[in-house]
Amino acid sequence: MRGKVVVITGASSGLGAESARALVKDGAKVVLGARRRDRLEQLAQDLGEAQCAVLSCDVTDRAQVKALVDLAVQRFGRIDVMVNNAGVMPLAPLEMLRTDEWGECLDVNVKGVLWGVAAALPHFKAQKSGQFVSVASVAAHVVGPGSAVYSASKAAVRMFSEGLRQEVKPYGIRTTVISPGA
Repeated sequence: MRGKVVVITGASSGLGAESARALVKDGAKVVLGARRRDRLEQLAQDLGEAQCAVLSCDVTDRAQVKALVDLAVQRFGRIDVMVNNAGVMPLAPLEMLRTDEWGECLDVNVKGVLWGVAAALPHFKAQKSGQFVSVASVAAHVVGPGSAVYSASKAAVRMFSEGLRQEVKPYGIRTTVISPGA
């Protein structure tokens, strides 16, 4: 990973923050996006500000995700990896009709990945290389009571990523889907 430039959404905690730590340790430059700027700034301090850049980013806003990728190109000259990690996990029986949560789940978990791909794909095509890493979940493979909407959103990430893989392979672009468990 030495010298690679990696953009990570949902980087303020959990898998996103830990990925940033591991990547910087291996010599990568990271561009960190999340809604919680204070946590991003603390992480950047911990990692060494020369190794990273931060930007407040709500992945439901396509322009903000594009700005995050643009920051990588402006600051470090390119983007090598786009990690679509931002996600929410509302869990409740469908009969509770938490439709606002359903909408947020689809906006963050599905559209957030779409906007990440839309932002990075032109750069990857131009340089004839790059890698998309999208975080799904074991819930994309097995659904349980209370997780129907979340599972559907993560299954959408899997299927979209498979279609993406088939389309971008001729450009030397790779795709990876990670399905962590709770």
